[in-house]
Amino acid sequence: MMRLRRFTFILLFFAAAGCTKRAQLQNVPRDAQQAIDRATASLEAKLYKEAEEQFTFVIFNFPGSRQASDAQYYLAETYFRSKDYIQAQSEFDFYLRNFPNARFQEEATYKLAVSYLRSAPSHVRDQVRALKARETIDQFLESYPDSPFRPEAEQLLGDIAERLALREFDAARIYYTSGEYKSALIYYHYVNGTYPADRWPGIERYRFAVSLLETADTAKAREVLMEIATGSSEETVKKLARGALARTD
Repeated sequence: MMRLRRFTFILLFFAAAGCTKRAQLQNVPRDAQQAIDRATASLEAKLYKEAEEQFTFVIFNFPGSRQASDAQYYLAETYFRSKDYIQAQSEFDFYLRNFPNARFQEEATYKLAVSYLRSAPSHVRDQVRALKARETIDQFLESYPDSPFRPEAEQLLGDIAERLALREFDAARIYYTSGEYKSALIYYHYVNGTYPADRWPGIERYRFAVSLLETADTAKAREVLMEIATGSSEETVKKLARGALARTD
């Protein structure tokens, strides 16, 4: 009796497995358009894991089709929307390199730059990804000067410049606090040539002026101090600037 029950269970198990497999086969898309429609529906529903698998299915099962190239873009977009920016960067880069005439080149180039920046570590660490983002945005603006993404791309350049400036300020501050003003000026001069003065933190602008004073560049120091004293810096920084100006009279 026990053997009969076990045999019956095994038959039922394999029958169920066969039904499951047949159901799966029935759900497999029969053409590229059906497959990509299903994948994009998953993406719009924020079912990112399912979308990832479904776009990958299109890429491997319908190679050479327009849907396959679109699926590569949407696969990158899936990672982008799920904030997996390192993987998004890799997939956008693959799309741009392997489908140079595909229809999402403009969007992919812009989002590649965004992915580089958003996957970059904080400003205190290596900024290779931020620099790569800047290079990509420069190429984007040159290739697509009338792009609707242009305002966002220009804002991105500003964000990158700020990130790089903060790194230089950190280095300058170390030398400034130790009284090594010539070394501090190497970093301050670099930022002064690459980052708008009105976006500097007021205290960094003041330290720049002091470093100029301490290295006998009085004329330039007075110019910067006057700019601080009459500008929009915090009142405490303006007071410091006025005091330093008085000492140069």
